[in-house]
Amino acid sequence: MLVGVLGAASGFAGPEPITESKDANLEPVVEVPIARESRGLITLEGPSGMFINPTSATLPQNEFILNYCVLFFDTDTDVVGHGILLSYGVRDWLEIGFVGNLLDVNSPGPPSREDTFVVGGPMARIRLLRDREWWPELSVGGYVKWGSPGGGGGPALNSANAFVAISKTIPIDEKGFLKTVTFQGGFREAWLDEPAPVSNVNRVYGGLEVQLPWRLFLIGEVTQRNDKVDLREIPYAAGIQWRGRYFGCSLAVLQNGGESRPGIYFGV
Repeated sequence: MLVGVLGAASGFAGPEPITESKDANLEPVVEVPIARESRGLITLEGPSGMFINPTSATLPQNEFILNYCVLFFDTDTDVVGHGILLSYGVRDWLEIGFVGNLLDVNSPGPPSREDTFVVGGPMARIRLLRDREWWPELSVGGYVKWGSPGGGGGPALNSANAFVAISKTIPIDEKGFLKTVTFQGGFREAWLDEPAPVSNVNRVYGGLEVQLPWRLFLIGEVTQRNDKVDLREIPYAAGIQWRGRYFGCSLAVLQNGGESRPGIYFGV
């Protein structure tokens, strides 16, 4: 979204050399912006990225975003998850913000149950390496979620989280149908509150982004399964994101690891 433009003015060294027509347009038309256009939207975890996991891309300096997402779980009860992300680019390499989640449970029973769980807290992401030449983009980050207690049969949502994310974009053809392919990867650790069945959970994750015309991105990701918290399936997601200049949206099929079938994820 933010492209650096370098201008050079001719001085007293004389006129600029003229490029032979036979030498023109020998290089493919590709472009990898300094502040990555491949930066995603809100994730199930909170910080921007794919659909479940955060990625390495930080916000450009002085840019602010407000994202919202909703996940309709495939369960025997009426369970809907909501997420919010407010984030600000302090520098191109430093991003700070707030993440929050709301889980609405409405079970007809028996026994019937209606509950709402809310958690939220600060987040930060720091870029250590920029995607340049053969170097990948590398970032570290963290976020905290405090709020509703997890006891009494409720979910253990309170946690402190840290992640390392890496990505590499391969330019293909800026004027073609397939513009770029980005390989995403990362590792995240969650330290859970006391009612949780385990004290901490760590996961490795990976994904692939394919950039198409009209700012469309096809995305697929898989997360390492943890037998202590993922009761049924390997977490995964696949879908599409549209990343406009001032507005974006996500639509995906998402398996969070605890359901027999995937749910529907939507974010803006």
